[in-house]
Amino acid sequence: MDDCLKYFKSALTKVNPNKIFQIPSWIPMLHDPIIEFDLEPPTYRQITNIIRKMKTSGSPCPLDQISIISFKRCPYLRTYSTELIQAVWLSGSVPDEWKKACTILIHKKNDANLPENFRPITLQSVPLKVFTSSLRNAMFSYLLANNFIEHEMQKSFTPHISGTFEHTAQMAYIINQARIRQRSLVITLLDLKNAFGEVHHNLIQSVLGYHHIPQHIQLMVKSLYTNFKTSIIASDFNNPFVEVGRGVLQGDCLSPLLFNLCFNTFIQHIK
Repeated sequence: MDDCLKYFKSALTKVNPNKIFQIPSWIPMLHDPIIEFDLEPPTYRQITNIIRKMKTSGSPCPLDQISIISFKRCPYLRTYSTELIQAVWLSGSVPDEWKKACTILIHKKNDANLPENFRPITLQSVPLKVFTSSLRNAMFSYLLANNFIEHEMQKSFTPHISGTFEHTAQMAYIINQARIRQRSLVITLLDLKNAFGEVHHNLIQSVLGYHHIPQHIQLMVKSLYTNFKTSIIASDFNNPFVEVGRGVLQGDCLSPLLFNLCFNTFIQHIK
């Protein structure tokens, strides 16, 4: 347990916290938005749609043990949650009570005694998950409407797109064509080690500015990752909280989009 806490404290510690990321000049700038960002807070209908799409099998956060099933079955809870989320949205500041979570460790492969061989999945409270889902939906709609995000090459975590299936089918087609035409073929598979965990929080702010995300939304994302704490669960629920100083959380609804935006800057140059 001590080795586990020591490892994740090191993995989540801030690195060069004052570093400022400037988008390089060789990455083409995006055009001004044609369709403006909808800054209105999410409605009751939007909140209800998000809650209905969440899986009932999802594990509740151990800190409150409140399941998503309660929100699915009780309209009053959805109404009250909508009022809370709208207040947080308008204030631009995420409450500290929401910025506490528990991280469970799922073994990937190799030696189970080494913490780096586990995938950390963060379990958050339902209100925070619904809030980050609303934020993700608003940001993705804006990016898609203005064609700011590349979704032909970068398909992972993109709503309504089966990226794995499309890429696998395309690779099978290329291999088959090379076989028929007797051409040589080289395929390189790249896997980033701890990809989500290496995203600098200041980089997120620079990338959001690059994609013309309004300042109010940038402040909400910054507030979300300021003093966010998680408890690493390996054997009990009494572990001390560790501050998340870098990286985006696996299991958070907004994290995949933020990760894609960071890589989208480079893909725009490759494209």
